[in-house]
Amino acid sequence: MPRNRFELILRFLHFSDNEKFDGDKIDRVRNLVEKMIHNFQNVIEPDEHLAVDETMVPFRGRLGFRQYIPGKSHKYGVKLFKLCGTDGYTYNVQIYAGKSQVDGKGLACKVVLNLCQMYLNANRTITTDNFYSSLPLAYELLKNKTPLIGTLRSNRVKVLGVTDAKLKRGEIVGKENADGIVIGKWRDKRDITMLSTRHGIDMIDMGKKK
Repeated sequence: MPRNRFELILRFLHFSDNEKFDGDKIDRVRNLVEKMIHNFQNVIEPDEHLAVDETMVPFRGRLGFRQYIPGKSHKYGVKLFKLCGTDGYTYNVQIYAGKSQVDGKGLACKVVLNLCQMYLNANRTITTDNFYSSLPLAYELLKNKTPLIGTLRSNRVKVLGVTDAKLKRGEIVGKENADGIVIGKWRDKRDITMLSTRHGIDMIDMGKKK
């Protein structure tokens, strides 16, 4: 195909009917994204452990939901929430289109539940970082027989004797409630607060020198 023809097709490439546009920022590519996700999920069956995180697709052009995140290697682009396996394979994707996606449960909780919907009630374990981890998310996943493991922002949950504990390097402290949710705090170079509905608070020697 000649280059000029390819560029002409690319210029006018559409995946939806503009006359039916309802103001949803993702509507014009939603069918394409859903088809891609369907193919992702049909190729490989995930194993026991899944992780939810975000990534940036670099883009500096004009776009209503382009994000600026100074801490990322690519500061400008399209923000994606992803559900991945331990090998990095992507099983589900959600494009972040702005604050309009937030409801009563909060954005982080809603994202995790939406991404993991078809993998709940299957004894899989979800791992998250401190942006997503919270008690409401832990309870929602417990209802669906899905354990949660993740680091936790200390200002989200206050547990007397844990989150306020003064620890020396290598020390760990934690508590478990009647629902099996463990909140723990460990001191390395700094304090690390964590949440788990799968583990206790015991430390295990991994045999590593450092």
